Amino acid sequence: MRYGALLLAVVVAVATVLAVTVQAEEREPAMTVPEAATEAAGTASVEEEATPEGHRYLIPGMAADWTPERCRTNVPDWCVLPITQVAVASADGETSVTLTVEIANRSDQRQRGLMFRESMDELAGMLFVFQGERHGGFWMRNTLIPLDIAYLGADGAVLEIVHGVPLSLDILTPSQGYWYTLEVNGGWFERQGLGVGDVVAIPEAVR
Repeated sequence: MRYGALLLAVVVAVATVLAVTVQAEEREPAMTVPEAATEAAGTASVEEEATPEGHRYLIPGMAADWTPERCRTNVPDWCVLPITQVAVASADGETSVTLTVEIANRSDQRQRGLMFRESMDELAGMLFVFQGERHGGFWMRNTLIPLDIAYLGADGAVLEIVHGVPLSLDILTPSQGYWYTLEVNGGWFERQGLGVGDVVAIPEAVR
């Protein structure tokens, strides 16, 4: 009887040691501290990706690098688009202003546009990219901020500028065909001393 109790005690002791060892191994980090820090800094939650503050740091700089979820025109959820910078320069080369623009180069992105935005930075905008010359117009459905809508030729020259009134359903159609459209805050071109005949430098990657 005495030997049975002793044997049982030994078995329990060994099992306890094994359990403690396994728990200690499970607590060991799967990567070194520098690797863990890099992973944490480069990973964002879904909520962060869906915010206007977060998405600018997560999206590659050119449209061809990113394929987001499809944009919808009937709900105000944030539609994540690629971002790059373009220069808008006067024809005489005296004035040049750099804008940070979102690229809308798919039909669902172009249909969504700047809908539901309550404000936009003075040096921000949206560049619409079409697959060839286009003749249709734009409207301001679900668009809450006044806009300057500049229709651009194949070389980025500003052909015509129309002024979009928030929530208007009027179709704003230019008098000539265009290849790109740049949307900025209402009155932006006038405030910058720019207008028809000036040039938007279209990035090669989105042509």
